Amino acid sequence: MRISIPGLGGRLRRARNGTGLSQEKVAERIGVSWMTVHRWERSHRAVPDHLLDKLCELYNKPIRWFLTLEEGDLEQENGPSGEASGRVSDAPAPYGRTANAAGRLSRKIADAPADYLPLIEKVVEDILDGLRSAKG
Repeated sequence: MRISIPGLGGRLRRARNGTGLSQEKVAERIGVSWMTVHRWERSHRAVPDHLLDKLCELYNKPIRWFLTLEEGDLEQENGPSGEASGRVSDAPAPYGRTANAAGRLSRKIADAPADYLPLIEKVVEDILDGLRSAKG
């Protein structure tokens, strides 16, 4: 599954900047091109779930940090145009990956502190709304 929710690109960029790594170094470490990292950070391309897992490890951030929207995330990501694309694709992940992304995500959310649950529920509802409208 490929994930791209509003604010994810800005979160990816902030996490990378927090580590001091360049887009080139991140790309090298996870096995993609620097342009792919650039496109993720600009929300021009969705992130495969298995690579988001690698980015979580590389940036030392829990997945919920990337999937949780905070005030200002969209403005930083979208710039003056205000355009954002929130997409979740059922396209198969590369390399024949068949892992159950929903199950992994569910386990990670289950480990979240209780005070994060309302925010997580909001994010999940937004994702589900996006899926429903995409099928529409």
